[in-house]
Amino acid sequence: MRSDQRRESQDSDGPTLSIVVPVYNEGALVVELVERIVRVVRHCADTTEILFVNDGSSDDTLPRLVRLSTQIPELKVIDLTRNFGHMSALMAGLEAARGEAVVVMDGDLQDPPELIKEMVQRWQEGAHLVLAHRSSRGEGAVRRVMTSVFYSFLSRLTKGRIPGQVGTFSLLDRQCVTLIRQFSESQRFFAGMRAWIGYEPAIVEYDRPERAYGRSRVGLRGALRLARVGLLSFSELPLRLTALLAMAGAVTLALFGIAVIIIKLASSAAIPGWASTMVLIGFVASLQSACLAVMSEYLAILFVEIKRRPDGVVKDVYQHGAALRPQTDNVEVRALPGVSTR
Repeated sequence: MRSDQRRESQDSDGPTLSIVVPVYNEGALVVELVERIVRVVRHCADTTEILFVNDGSSDDTLPRLVRLSTQIPELKVIDLTRNFGHMSALMAGLEAARGEAVVVMDGDLQDPPELIKEMVQRWQEGAHLVLAHRSSRGEGAVRRVMTSVFYSFLSRLTKGRIPGQVGTFSLLDRQCVTLIRQFSESQRFFAGMRAWIGYEPAIVEYDRPERAYGRSRVGLRGALRLARVGLLSFSELPLRLTALLAMAGAVTLALFGIAVIIIKLASSAAIPGWASTMVLIGFVASLQSACLAVMSEYLAILFVEIKRRPDGVVKDVYQHGAALRPQTDNVEVRALPGVSTR
């Protein structure tokens, strides 16, 4: 461990390492996941805390985690009042995490806990940010192609700041966590925020396995929503393309008007090509529609941002099998005025 961080860990009451895992309806696998995490973290840090954020699960995820917390002193369970969405649950975990290094991972066993040891080693060598890069993905061919195309396109739009084939699974030091917690936007894209802060990441490679239990909680609709937020939140290119299209339409319409005037002045012939005129008008109208569509997407984000609602509401926090605060003591997930309405 770096000497400055070692001194900070010794001087503070917080643990050396925090693990943040948002879960939603993962009752079939949380026992295995917790056990694998515990086996790893007890050998790679002096003190640890394991934070599971239950994002309004409707199955037995919460009872299983609460029972495990009676046996595992490092385990703390944060229970949200309802399903607020993956990003809100993740931010709730980051708000609660006290470690000098914080590992965030998905709760579906596709992010292998055994990789945490290597990530901690890279942090101890001096990295502020460690990313887990997927060398291969145990998923369907269509999903792999769509994901690859999306991240390749996003990387080009953001000039390489957001690397491809890197998901939630990562390690952030305390400085990175503090910076990300200062983001007040509601429509969050974690990979984008993580890249925006600017630290050069260390990379660890792994093969992402197939999902062990059930189906993905994200789905096609969720993946498309994530792609939309990522593209619109971290690139001005759609707006600039809209401006270019609008300009092209205006120039085309102006040239057409000039041509009509020249024909009228230079000859007595009627204006030829009624059909072509209608096609041109339709072309211009389609450009306007495309521009309005992109503008509406940005306006939709602004509509959510100006409400400044809290990310979510914590119902209870469980440790050692008991609730640490009464159920009526609801608190906001974040003190900062960032808001998600999902």
